[in-house]
Amino acid sequence: MAIIRTTTDQSTNVVTAKEAHFTGRVVRTEVVTETRNWSDTMDYTDYRSTKCIYALVYLGRHGVAPYNRGGRNITGTSPIPGAPTRDLTVGERFAWVDCTNLFSYRGVPVLTAEVDAFDMQLLWGGPEMLEDLASWDDHQIVLQKAAAEEREAAAKAAEAQRQAAVAKAEAAAAKEAQLRASAEALLARIPAKGTTVTVDGFTGKVFWMGVSKYRGAYNARAGVKDSKGEVAWIDAAKF
Repeated sequence: MAIIRTTTDQSTNVVTAKEAHFTGRVVRTEVVTETRNWSDTMDYTDYRSTKCIYALVYLGRHGVAPYNRGGRNITGTSPIPGAPTRDLTVGERFAWVDCTNLFSYRGVPVLTAEVDAFDMQLLWGGPEMLEDLASWDDHQIVLQKAAAEEREAAAKAAEAQRQAAVAKAEAAAAKEAQLRASAEALLARIPAKGTTVTVDGFTGKVFWMGVSKYRGAYNARAGVKDSKGEVAWIDAAKF
């Protein structure tokens, strides 16, 4: 069992190289759907729903640590030259190799994962590898539970924030309605249209009455026009 890396000459369609990686260390494969950028040159975006293939491989207890990508520990078929090595934690002893082969048509080598039965004589790590796999699986359960709890907490926080926003909006609307109602109640103080009134020394007939909002405040006013056609806007409270 291994990950086979096949290089093909695109002009002749002839296989020029075939290498095996992680021989005896491919423990399982997984097919998932992800959103991937299909852009050839990466100078534009072309995101599509993509069938992706991953192979889980054993890295051992000491080596180059994998890196996290979208919640997965990822590694390549070959370690980065000069990358530091160290003792690996339980969660780092296995990593996923991306075998999706999105750009294989451009001459990028094709990765094919082959998984065989766990023959103890063929396993790269022997019983140690199987022990680590069991520990890794247990570790994934812990991580998944923690992630689920984190998502639940985030959802509850978002819902609480939404409810607070709704309550704030409802309170603002209620206050707005109360202010408008208070202003409209003052309209009863204004005489009927056509009535001649004198307020603050200005005499004329009431031709308009209503409530208007200015700078966040509601005001009940009357429009009064004198015999010369001049208009005064008088607060309802003055009647």
